[in-house]
Amino acid sequence: MCFSVQIDKNIKNLAARFHSQVDVAAFHQLKNMREYASALGPDEFKKVMGLKRMPKGELFKTPEDDGRVYPGVFAPVIVLENNKRVIRPMRYRVRPAHSKEEIPSKYNVFNARVDSLEKRKTWEGLFMRSHGLFPFVKFFEWVSDKGDKRLINFSPEDYEIMWAPCLYDFWQSEDKNIFFHSFALITDDPPKEIEQMGHDRCPIFLEENMIDAWLSPERKTREEIYQILGKAHRPHYEYEWAG
Repeated sequence: MCFSVQIDKNIKNLAARFHSQVDVAAFHQLKNMREYASALGPDEFKKVMGLKRMPKGELFKTPEDDGRVYPGVFAPVIVLENNKRVIRPMRYRVRPAHSKEEIPSKYNVFNARVDSLEKRKTWEGLFMRSHGLFPFVKFFEWVSDKGDKRLINFSPEDYEIMWAPCLYDFWQSEDKNIFFHSFALITDDPPKEIEQMGHDRCPIFLEENMIDAWLSPERKTREEIYQILGKAHRPHYEYEWAG
């Protein structure tokens, strides 16, 4: 799995790099929901969100200064609307539409294996319907090193940024006061240099000329979409021990 990533927090830079418009209203809505949620009492908050216990940290958290994104943190994702690329905030961990409760944290709903897109219930309703693109600089994972667990990060050689296909959903509370998009990035088997370092998955790195095709699945067959995922860019990845 892809435990966490580091993004470029400069939304203007992302918009320019990916020829996208910024959904300013969506970023303002995220701020408003954070304020609304913080004003609720613990019992009311758990009821509205379908939580069994209060979260340890902020529920509508955005990346810190270092740009790190962990499951549950909101990050910029690109979608295609009216033939235009749009950037909006989405939570890195899918909350299925109409779900009455959060999926327990022991389940990985922030990474979608490419071989499970039509096999796992969480993904099958999103595949061929709700496709996004997640730009980031590097990704992190815990691996075994001489019997110890160590954090390592990978980044594509000769690239300042990479981008992975993702699936997203939209959830809103019964009172409709809280609502947000959430996503999971799609992973595949790793290249040799990542596997040799002890990691068994890698985010798919789409060919840049295939971005719009991925973002508009209604114009493609399933076979064509799988071909786009299967012919993804395969750079050499550099690694660095993060701790």
